[in-house]
Amino acid sequence: MITVERVTVDEFKAVLPLLQRFFEEEGFDIPEVQVRGQLDEMIHGSSSAVFLARVGDRPVGVATVTTSGGIEFGLSAELEDLYVLPEARGTGVGSALIETAKDWCISRGCSLIAVMVTPEGQAAHGLVEYYLGRGFRESGRTLLFARLQPGNAIPTGDWEETETE
Repeated sequence: MITVERVTVDEFKAVLPLLQRFFEEEGFDIPEVQVRGQLDEMIHGSSSAVFLARVGDRPVGVATVTTSGGIEFGLSAELEDLYVLPEARGTGVGSALIETAKDWCISRGCSLIAVMVTPEGQAAHGLVEYYLGRGFRESGRTLLFARLQPGNAIPTGDWEETETE
């Protein structure tokens, strides 16, 4: 049986290895200290949530979600991270995490939830189709990044070549 609960400080040690494995498998070079710090902020923050999926007592998946307010959509959310252990994929764990995240967002008054699919995620896992099958729709918008702080994770392989002075 799959259970999904919002993570508290007590589950920090159960979630951290899942997030580290996710970033490692997806090729993101994010230092452990950064993962720890951001996870701690998300667990304690009022505008974010972390959810842990278990099968029995075994942690098998994690989802992180953040909210922000704006003019166009009011309060909205982003499904920042979704990871399910390879051996638990295809069993409904990802869907359970997404539904729990959506329910949390609705309870907070969010008008929508977005998810970003990287080219690597699409190539390796067909994530666009996965999310389309779970109620997400393509927006036709393009997401662009501008680095504001040195040392943050680089969201694209050609970042250094496009950086401005």
